[in-house]
Amino acid sequence: MKSRISMIVAGLLVSGMAMAQQAEIDRYNVEWDTPSENSAGSMPLGNGELGANLWVEKNGDLLFYLSRTDAISEANRLMKMGRVRVSLSPNPFREGLPFSQQLVLKDGAIYVTAGKDGEAVKFSFYMDPDQETAYLQMKGEVPYQVKVTAESWRKEPHVITKGEAPSAWLNEMPSWVHIEESADVFQPEGKDIVWYHQNESSVYDLIIKHQKKEAVAANFPDPVRNRIWGVDMSSKGLEKVNDSTFQSPKGIRQCELKLVTHSAQSASVAEWKKEVNRQARKTSAEKALQASRNWWTDFWKQSYIYVDIPEDPDFAYRLTQSYILQRYMLAGSGRGNFPVKFNGSIFTTDPKFTRASADYSPDYRNWGNDFWWQNTRLPYYAMLANGDFDQMQALFDFYLSRMSAFRTLAAKYYQAKGAFIPETVTVFGTYANGDYGWEREGHSPNEVLNIYIRHIWVQGLELSKLMLDYASYSGDEAFLREKALPAIKEFILYFDSRFRNGQGKIHITPTQSVETYWYGVENDMPSVAGLHYVLGALEKLPSHLLPEPDRQYYLQLKKDLPGLPQKRIAQGDVFLPAEVFLELRTNVENPELYAVFPFGLANFSNELCQTGIRTFRYRNFDSWYGWGQDGQEAAILGLVDEAAEMLRKKVGNTNPNHRFLAMWGPNYDWVPDQDHGSNLMLTLQNMVLQSYDKAYLLPCWPENWNVSFKLYTSRETQIEGQYKEGRLTFTRQGDMEVVEANKR
Repeated sequence: MKSRISMIVAGLLVSGMAMAQQAEIDRYNVEWDTPSENSAGSMPLGNGELGANLWVEKNGDLLFYLSRTDAISEANRLMKMGRVRVSLSPNPFREGLPFSQQLVLKDGAIYVTAGKDGEAVKFSFYMDPDQETAYLQMKGEVPYQVKVTAESWRKEPHVITKGEAPSAWLNEMPSWVHIEESADVFQPEGKDIVWYHQNESSVYDLIIKHQKKEAVAANFPDPVRNRIWGVDMSSKGLEKVNDSTFQSPKGIRQCELKLVTHSAQSASVAEWKKEVNRQARKTSAEKALQASRNWWTDFWKQSYIYVDIPEDPDFAYRLTQSYILQRYMLAGSGRGNFPVKFNGSIFTTDPKFTRASADYSPDYRNWGNDFWWQNTRLPYYAMLANGDFDQMQALFDFYLSRMSAFRTLAAKYYQAKGAFIPETVTVFGTYANGDYGWEREGHSPNEVLNIYIRHIWVQGLELSKLMLDYASYSGDEAFLREKALPAIKEFILYFDSRFRNGQGKIHITPTQSVETYWYGVENDMPSVAGLHYVLGALEKLPSHLLPEPDRQYYLQLKKDLPGLPQKRIAQGDVFLPAEVFLELRTNVENPELYAVFPFGLANFSNELCQTGIRTFRYRNFDSWYGWGQDGQEAAILGLVDEAAEMLRKKVGNTNPNHRFLAMWGPNYDWVPDQDHGSNLMLTLQNMVLQSYDKAYLLPCWPENWNVSFKLYTSRETQIEGQYKEGRLTFTRQGDMEVVEANKR
């Protein structure tokens, strides 16, 4: 009876926390009391596919960029769809007048209120969470003259210049390369303002020809050619005066803009417009606002971490808000047709505010639209503990839908069975020409000339881990059986068919240890640790998911693996970047710690912990920012002081030119740096909860910090709890055994 009463009390406590956290989320809304100077002072908003950056200027204009995850040009650049300018007269935004711009997280909306009492105007900007549509509503206490202009800087065809080449990842682009993007088209007829970008060509042709893949081109998709993307902007209360402008015939008190966007490979502009019209009929402003409020309210209930540090409440607030806003950014771009872009997502602004020398159009971002695996993966690890499983589908779909390309590369380049994923991959499933190498004379077709990435093989193993973890966290057995396990078998087969030595053992060479060790490398730690993790996880799958022949195959292969690379120093054992390698570093990664993250073979709870800690202490590089993994490695190893200190540094890494807190970086990439923000989340998550054979609560938590949390873990388990003044209270839904690690 006593046990049952304790469970009821704990349940009531956690139920109270769940109610309190709904009020708590309002504490972390973002509010500004003055207009901004330019787009660097913008607030981001997104519904998973459609994105915007909105800001207000003192001159009387409210502006926003529109973006999508799939607004891709002929040059394979991820573009802005355009800019909308709303001009008011008289000007309610002039200096000295009351002003508020607020992001309300539980609404998924931005509200702008300005002007003195009796003359105020209010704007509401939000998106339908299930449609490709945004709304801007204006209500004034007095009449305002309103002018709305759709602005495009792509008025003429544009040839990619050498300076812009990094935004298409045409690195070291030779002078003979000519890649042109077409102009946007504004439709003159009709009462709506409609503009679109139509790709009549594709850089695909150049890539396939240069890499001599004509004979196997059918195995490489082209999602660029004939893609049309654009906007249909309609209005209530305004009249169309030309192909890009609405205007009020007189002063008005209210008006509404409805912006329906669409991107698809369409047979014709007429077909694209037909789909836009169909989308427009699906929603209305009132339905969209309620749907947005419902979606975001449920989202914030789904998981959370709120930190309270009695002796440092300012840092606790900033840390919690940083965590919340990064999760918000991922949710705003994570349900689209392509994975989250590490180098700015869909929330980039004018590039000169990130780097003064990059005085190009808003379509510029460094590192282009290709997907670097080492960068692309990090947001998706953070989604697991949050239970944001719907957002993981874009990553899985992108790579799994290109398996024919990855099988072709394995067979054509290395005469291997199975499949491998290149470290940097275009939307076509190929290397970019700059990575493959422009100057091919004297080189065989299988030589990739970018030495930073040419022999990295761990990508398929990490994707395998993410898919296995996703299936365990979510319980999605259909995905595991039908999609994940067939792909994992292909990734394993690549190693088995290519890297057997004369004794029949797996011996991985040629290889490299990510981008840092290139020369004389054998049995690199990332690949070896990945094989051990994946084969170990497959071994534990129940018989109804893994056929017995496959199980026996994986068990035998596991016996043929090399051990984790390590050596003994005076202080004890440490992990190595590879079993054999030349001590010549070419980047700032610590690949020896892949045994800790992402593969968790060494962690605070097992016998390899001290080897991991020793390796961490003697690591070559401090990598706490950008894609550096130090924060979560410290947390996984239970290094409380180090993990806490890294969080303090991480929250300060927001860009000084940008007003919104979660505009991280650029670090190694671009602003907002999604790797940095996601690693901040991973550090905090691993301090609160880690999952191995059991779920461990507070394995790396400072004694004098308080926290309330709801997180997900393996075996479809959710844990909600609170740690306050040294006392931990929690409830569990699911059958994962839970251990209070703070009492160890």
